[in-house]
Amino acid sequence: MTDRIEKDKVLAAVVRTFFKYFTLGIIEAYADDPNDMSVYEPKSVKQFVVKHFEKYSQTFNEEAFYAFSRMNYLEEEVEEELKKFMSGGNVSAMELMRFACRGDEFYSTMVSEYKRNMELLLCGIFSATPEQASQYSRCSSIGEMAQDNAEAIINRIANKAYEKGKSIKENRNMKV
Repeated sequence: MTDRIEKDKVLAAVVRTFFKYFTLGIIEAYADDPNDMSVYEPKSVKQFVVKHFEKYSQTFNEEAFYAFSRMNYLEEEVEEELKKFMSGGNVSAMELMRFACRGDEFYSTMVSEYKRNMELLLCGIFSATPEQASQYSRCSSIGEMAQDNAEAIINRIANKAYEKGKSIKENRNMKV
């Protein structure tokens, strides 16, 4: 039997990891010298976040969709369920996120964590302290999952969020 972990802990880690690595990618892409520690001070972090504010929700929806659907659906069922869900026509990013969350409790917990982490960034807090990380939105009723799957999901979102953050500058400089 594999070790299990509460989904609310994983959800909080996914959201926290997204914000940390997406912001790190943006800072490293735009900072004149990413080794200059002043770019990680609260005032600088706030400036980077505000300047790219609209990219956060868009990128979060794209990247967290995979993470949350992997948390809430079996690998073999997600594609079939998604086809059924999409059969009605145009589906918004918010509706897709609700699909990935597979329930109001998970969705509400995710929204709470998103807001909490965005507020920390807007206060210039770049990386959560252990105390802040332990203050995540709890919801034991959303269940548990295999710890190895949770780790794979968190690692993936860290890599993808960082890549997306770094690529914002590149995409902006591309000629259409």
